[in-house]
Amino acid sequence: MAEGFQAKADTSSAFSGLDRLTGPIATKLARSMGVASGTVYRDEAKLLAPKDDGLLASSIYLAYKDNRSNDDSVTYSITWNAKKAPHGHLQEFGHWQTHVTYKGSDGHWYTLPNVPLAQPRWVPAHPFLRPAFDMARERAQQAAIARGRERLPELLRDTYQPPDDDFV
Repeated sequence: MAEGFQAKADTSSAFSGLDRLTGPIATKLARSMGVASGTVYRDEAKLLAPKDDGLLASSIYLAYKDNRSNDDSVTYSITWNAKKAPHGHLQEFGHWQTHVTYKGSDGHWYTLPNVPLAQPRWVPAHPFLRPAFDMARERAQQAAIARGRERLPELLRDTYQPPDDDFV
């Protein structure tokens, strides 16, 4: 699986006051807001992905990273399925083409491993993740805030324990 592109956004001003929340409510709220924000980034990356065969765009997904998340932080990745679109990194970062390639009658590109180019050539990048983070930053932040405003009352309502009537 591709690791994708790492980006950090300073959302401290948008999320001021949320640092007073602790425990499961804070984690659930952060995850809800992370999904809302990540969905905007993912969808933007899909729009920007090269459309030659559609495989790359359809393989882009948002995933929770359990091994990178803890009680203080939740992490999501936007990346692509490398089995479905194994050359996504070549599109994102560019690459040196060292062998002859051709487009088959099925519409897929193929490399002739026994036919090197006389002179390798640089194939420029057609980035889709990096620009998605730049172009969608404000929309993603707004989506996270909107989802937080919707989700927080739900979480507080679900955890509210009425007083025990035995003491009345």
